[in-house]
Amino acid sequence: MNILAILLALAAALCWALTQTFAKPGMERLDLVSYLFIRPLFALLLILPYGLYNSGFHFPSPELVGIAIFASFIDSFAGTLLYMFAIKKSSAHKSASLANTAPFWGVVTAVLLLGERPTFFTFIAAILVALGAYFLVTRKGTNSADYSFWKPLPALGTGLLWGFAETVPTKYCLTHGMTPLTYQLILVSTAAVSWGFVAGLRSKNHRLRYPWRGLRIALFTSFTGFFLGWFLWLSSLKLALASQLAPIRGGAMTLFAFILSIFLIHERPSKHSFIGMFLILCGVFMVSILG
Repeated sequence: MNILAILLALAAALCWALTQTFAKPGMERLDLVSYLFIRPLFALLLILPYGLYNSGFHFPSPELVGIAIFASFIDSFAGTLLYMFAIKKSSAHKSASLANTAPFWGVVTAVLLLGERPTFFTFIAAILVALGAYFLVTRKGTNSADYSFWKPLPALGTGLLWGFAETVPTKYCLTHGMTPLTYQLILVSTAAVSWGFVAGLRSKNHRLRYPWRGLRIALFTSFTGFFLGWFLWLSSLKLALASQLAPIRGGAMTLFAFILSIFLIHERPSKHSFIGMFLILCGVFMVSILG
């Protein structure tokens, strides 16, 4: 596999892991709608001048624009909403781990819908990543009252939506003439319009507030998530198969988010979680070397 594509995917994973980890303290300082509304607006201020400076934006056809808008809505609105709901109900490392089962769904949908032919090791790697995420959020002696059947569903739903949206329609648009910067502009614009609509409805009954201690986290995660993370990921997709890169990105995100949650926001995962980390590392190593 292309080494540069792997490095770009790993760098994107680190950016998105930072975004996932800081989402919890961000929403403790800002309400959900305010946090999610300001992020794409700030990202537009970064993407527009950068894109215009680098040969501008190109829209190949209305069909591709529609597919990009559809994928962006699933990813930046529906998937993000589920993830934020999950992270309010659980710790950052648990929610991120379950949401990052996305590579499994990315591989499956890339094969079914894009006709890609991944190697046997790519499938094994995706399964290892998903299994590792399971071990990260379970431990011996788990109380059923603490871990109900319904509790992990929002984070798992996030993984399904992100895995599909960030792999199949994204790769389709890039291979049919849409530039990464154009796709990124559509993604951020869709998020801004969607969350702007929600913010407008909410502001009728609740005043939106933006204290600096929460605003600075929102701006930081806007840069790492919407701008830099997506730029790196789209660049990697131009160089390698989506089904090969999805396990790398998802496995690395799970691992990075797990470590960052310990050192940056001082969460305390169970010892049993390290089994999950080992499985994820095996999956990332397998798809990187053998996939």
